Amino acid sequence: MNFQTNLKTILILCMGLIITSCASHRFMRGTVAMKTDDNTAHICLGNNDVKVGDKVRFYNNVCKAVGGKEADAYSDCEMKEIGTGNVTKLLNSHYSEVKTNGNFKFKEGTLVQKM
Repeated sequence: MNFQTNLKTILILCMGLIITSCASHRFMRGTVAMKTDDNTAHICLGNNDVKVGDKVRFYNNVCKAVGGKEADAYSDCEMKEIGTGNVTKLLNSHYSEVKTNGNFKFKEGTLVQKM
């Protein structure tokens, strides 16, 4: 392989990585990205969405089985609030840090919305 072929391959791989990382953030937006301890999380709401001091609500999506054992049998779903937290730090344009009072359990993927 020559230099130009190697360079093209590297550029194609880099573009694929950039596109994939942007797409994955879009699908994660409004969720807990990383639980750092029982009271602190990194959430997918960045400096364009929240600011330090903003309150956020944590939700679980609760679904009831309606109609059978099929994968699509869960059609009666609603978001149930499980607790709140405060934005303590903006990490970057995609993520911020939130501190909770510790009165509820959350995990990676838990839904989050600004109050």
